[in-house]
Amino acid sequence: MKVKQSCILLLLVFVFLGCHGKEEEINHKEEINESKDILSLPPMKDQFAEYFLMGNIFNPGDASAEGIINQRLTRHYNVLTAENNMKPGYLAPATKDGSYRFDTADTMVNAAIASGFKVVGHTLLWHSQNAGWMNTLSLSTALEDMKKYITDVVTHFNGRIYSWDVLNEVFPDGVSASANWKTSMRNENPWFKNIGSDFVYEGFKAARLADSGAILYYNDYNLNDAGKATMVRNMVHDVNEEWKNDSNYDDRKLIEGIGMQSHHNTGITSASVKASLELFKTLRVKISITELDVLAQSWGEYSGKSPVKKEGLEAQAKLYGEYMKLFLEYSDIIERVSFWGVTDDKSWRSGGLPLLFDPDGMSKPSYYAVIDALNEYEKK
Repeated sequence: MKVKQSCILLLLVFVFLGCHGKEEEINHKEEINESKDILSLPPMKDQFAEYFLMGNIFNPGDASAEGIINQRLTRHYNVLTAENNMKPGYLAPATKDGSYRFDTADTMVNAAIASGFKVVGHTLLWHSQNAGWMNTLSLSTALEDMKKYITDVVTHFNGRIYSWDVLNEVFPDGVSASANWKTSMRNENPWFKNIGSDFVYEGFKAARLADSGAILYYNDYNLNDAGKATMVRNMVHDVNEEWKNDSNYDDRKLIEGIGMQSHHNTGITSASVKASLELFKTLRVKISITELDVLAQSWGEYSGKSPVKKEGLEAQAKLYGEYMKLFLEYSDIIERVSFWGVTDDKSWRSGGLPLLFDPDGMSKPSYYAVIDALNEYEKK
């Protein structure tokens, strides 16, 4: 009888200790993932330094003559992209023969460099945010106009830009994987409309000749879509093959990188992103995640202006973790992960709360999902 009582007592002790240990583990995890101010957290640029650059966007208010004054940027990131101020609508002359408007961008770029950042030039050719005269081009002068604009801008920033998004978003949504890339571009792109598909090769070539030190990228959104990803793969392959026969060939690829913007929502699976990474890997070019944000909603909920729910924030965190795990697995080809904003209130999609930090600069579950993905990866 005493033996039986002793066994029961011993079992109760084990149960108690097990439950107590479990409670301590849960409490410890909650303590670790307690929302904290962004400036109190370990720098992400240091945590991910072994794998890729960590980037974000910046604007005129983040820069001064002395350097970058936004401490949230200087603490966590090592590469910056101007959100708007290096687009043609900001840099190009207001009239075709007018003066370039470099002052604001110069201040921003110089401030970033003074603070130790690399700078991404975004973007030279686009269908949107152009100077007015770019939308009324003459067929007879469009090619020379484009080459002059690229040459002037890239030469002006020569030696200060780490990489250029030479061409942005040239393919429309819904393009078929079986289409011909040369005839499947956006009709609203003024350069394609007036020059034809040759503008792609000529634009990248002009950029290379103006600054051979800069890495040249093609940048687009929805590259998890098989049709658009296939168009980009085919275009990059063909342009780089043509470059090999150019008298200016410098033993480098002309298009050296593909920028996957990654403006996602809770309906975009990591499996679809992985499929595109596998597709692009065959090109042997660099990949950057250039404009990452993830809505805490489906696209339908966001476009319908539904409020974000707790379940949405949980789904968002799960996806951020899955994406980061994937990026780490492909870190042999991914050279940069840039977020498109620091706090939700500053996002261009603020209604969907798409970033890692809330409007007060406090960490969200998504931040911890990103860090947890890193910790899990490094345990392997």
